[in-house]
Amino acid sequence: MVGIIDEAQLFYPLGTRIKIGNNYGTVKYVGEVCGHAGTWLGIEWDEGMRGKHNGIVDGKRYFQTQLPTAGSFIRPGKLGPCATLEDEARERYLNYDSSNVDVSLIREAQASVQASLFEVVGMDKIARKQSKFEQLSEVSVDETPVNAAGYLKDLTQLTTLNVSHTLIWNWQIVASITEQLPMLNNLNLSSNRLVLPTEAEISKLEPAFRQLRHINLRNCGFTDWKDVMQTALLWPDIESLGLQENSLSQLLEVDCNRIFRQLRELDLHRTKLMDFDQVCKLGNIATLRLLNLMENGIEQLQLPDCEPHSKLNLFVAMEQLNLLHNPIWNEAEAFNELDKLPQLKRINMSPHLKSNFDEMFSKAVASIGGLQFVNKAKVTAEERRGAEYDIWKKHAVDWLQASKLGADALREFYKKHRTYLMIVNKYGSPADFVPRIQTKQSNLIKVRIQHQPSGEIWEKKVPRMITVQTLQGLVMKRFRLSGDTPQLCYVDAKHPELVVPLENNAKTLDFYSVQEHDTVLVQ
Repeated sequence: MVGIIDEAQLFYPLGTRIKIGNNYGTVKYVGEVCGHAGTWLGIEWDEGMRGKHNGIVDGKRYFQTQLPTAGSFIRPGKLGPCATLEDEARERYLNYDSSNVDVSLIREAQASVQASLFEVVGMDKIARKQSKFEQLSEVSVDETPVNAAGYLKDLTQLTTLNVSHTLIWNWQIVASITEQLPMLNNLNLSSNRLVLPTEAEISKLEPAFRQLRHINLRNCGFTDWKDVMQTALLWPDIESLGLQENSLSQLLEVDCNRIFRQLRELDLHRTKLMDFDQVCKLGNIATLRLLNLMENGIEQLQLPDCEPHSKLNLFVAMEQLNLLHNPIWNEAEAFNELDKLPQLKRINMSPHLKSNFDEMFSKAVASIGGLQFVNKAKVTAEERRGAEYDIWKKHAVDWLQASKLGADALREFYKKHRTYLMIVNKYGSPADFVPRIQTKQSNLIKVRIQHQPSGEIWEKKVPRMITVQTLQGLVMKRFRLSGDTPQLCYVDAKHPELVVPLENNAKTLDFYSVQEHDTVLVQ
């Protein structure tokens, strides 16, 4: 029996990855189980409901699992054979037959990284483009029993490798792959469970990763940011890192002299980072340009305090922030906070349930001084003018009151509306506009409606609460227009340089702050 156990321990050292059917697990114990003959492997399954216990059987603990039903015992003979990366790559690409391509596998792999910074390479696309093994530049062997490198030195052109969902279980195996591939710069290790490297292993293995620029570690079981920082010592000059779907709710400031020295893109999509204070701990990564925080349950953005006219020394290079599908409840406050970032040019965000994209877009453009894109929409000069004009009018009364109360009150106002001073400098004092806000009496306003193609002008009293859509109908009837619905915009009577498009036909003229004697242009 001892000899059998020794043999099992040789083939399945602790930490080894195994697969049965579609279920992946990690070997946590090798040996006998009281009351049950033979040698057993104690497995902690990735799927927490796959097992039967937490490593305790009949009152005796054999191993520990994170979840109470993630553990079970299996016989070594139940496991199938493993393979080398060399064998699986040759099998997939040299024996390629379009009729045998697993289309569902490719689609699953592509769908699994829909929000990632990295692309899974479909074997069908690659095999159609490249037929000679030595000329392959991209290889995908995901969902295979690979747990060793094999001989890879023929792959002299390989730049991108996908070994996600395999049986690779430690960084020695990964290093034995990368050291044979001098051109490799993009490595996808998603959905593997890798044993944490020791300091001695890091010192020995680090040279094997120096050519890498992009690493994807999506769903690799990280739960402690310290483990991420320890692992990152293997590749301190990485440029893109994916950590999607790892439970990393607590972060720590990183030592950028040791790790993340050239990090440009960081993907923390669906990592349970609900507290934005934790995100700010990464603000010292001076090279970071893109941060993905999709689907983390973030409700509020709060950055450190700074003067209204200054920017934070935080995320100093970040140009793009992805906040899609987070339940941020106060859009205006969030955008005002983001104006503190010195280089932010792109924001991705989902509208609040009580908002819509147009309203969110306007708030973002008016509140973040250097913003160029909201989601995929490029901010035009006309849209910027309209958004700034809206906020200029909206906060005119509060600005005037703060101005009368003195410097401290005005400073507090500018802290809540950071771009307002710039808007005042750009468009002038809104003081003369305040009486117009306060003296709204009649429900009707007289506007000039000008049909630009013909130059014809129509003066008409209309309700303040008339919708843009209804006004479009009146315009079409009055000017005898047919075909497409005309686009409308208006010119403020006191500030004729400001032209505001009436883009949302469900909104009212009052929403757009159209006032007496303003001119509506029919385009």
